[in-house]
Order: sequence, then C-alpha cells, then structure tokens
Amino acid sequence: MKKFLAMAVAVSALAVAAPASAQQWQSINQRQVNLDQRIDVGVRNGSLTRAEASRLRDEFRDLARLEARYRSSYGLSQSERRDLDRRFDALSARIRYERHDNDDRGNGGWGQINQREREVVNRLEYGIRTGRISRYEAVRIRAELNDFHRAEERYRRNGLNFEERRDLTRMLDRLDRIVQAEMNDRNSRFG
Repeated sequence: MKKFLAMAVAVSALAVAAPASAQQWQSINQRQVNLDQRIDVGVRNGSLTRAEASRLRDEFRDLARLEARYRSSYGLSQSERRDLDRRFDALSARIRYERHDNDDRGNGGWGQINQREREVVNRLEYGIRTGRISRYEAVRIRAELNDFHRAEERYRRNGLNFEERRDLTRMLDRLDRIVQAEMNDRNSRFG
C-alpha cells in the first residue's frame, strides 16, 4: 500500500510539473506575440516612428534567433530561460519607452493631428449650433471632412511618414479656413 501511495504521489508530481513546464514555453511564445503586436500597434497609431520600429524589430528578430539557438540544444536550460526572460523584459521596456517618448523626428504620430481635427470639428459644431453656418455650408464642409477621414484611414494602415503628416495638416488647415470663412460670411440660417 505504501509503495502504491508513493508511486501515486510521484506520478501526480510529474503530472503537475509537465503542464508547468509547458506553460513556461507558452509564456515565451506568448511574450513574443505580445511584443510583436505592441510594435505593430505603435506603428499604426504613430507612437513609434518607422526608424524606432525598425530598430525594435531588429532587436526582436535577434532575440527570436537566440531563442531558437537555445531550444535547438535539447530545450531550454534554467539559465537560458532566465537569460531570455531578462532580454524580453529589456525589449518590453524599450518598446514602452519608445512608444511614450513623444519625440518628433518628422513623424510625431497622430496626437497632434487628432487634436487639430477635434478643434476643427468643435468649431464647425459651434458654428452650426449658433446658426453662423448654414445647413448647406455644413453639408459641404462635412463632405470635405469625410475626404480627410478617408485619407487619414489610408495613411494609418502602415504608419505616418513626414509627407503624409504634412498632407493631413494641410487638409486640416484648409478645413479650418473654410469653417472660419463660413462663420464670418454673414450667411447664416437665421438671416
């Protein structure tokens, strides 16, 4: 009976250890997926410049190659796993830093564009609410705003470069001038 109990304890210990080991492997793979997604999101939303994303992707590929080399030699040892964890942590910290550094090297991201768009839309809504912009003028301005949104969506697909940012800024400047002119033309819905 004692032998049977000892064997049952040993089998259950192995059964518990196997999923824990598999979980650590999944953890490494999941970390790679998460890091790659964070870089992609950073490029799409403009919080990473293309140069930053390129450097981070190079570092990510180097780390993936190192992991493959470690795994090729009969799996990961404890020290190799610790080394990978340390390197993943460092890459994660660099991604976090680069996404929040607010640098503006010709590709400052979407923040300023979005803020500028909100200002134009708020001014348009104010003009409509106060009657300084007629219904016809509002329809025409909204059509141009829709053109802006289509261009913005096209540019968001693969990140914002300097020319695209300049194009969007010019479109918003033009929209703002139109809204200002329509608000001051004394051609309102009340008169």
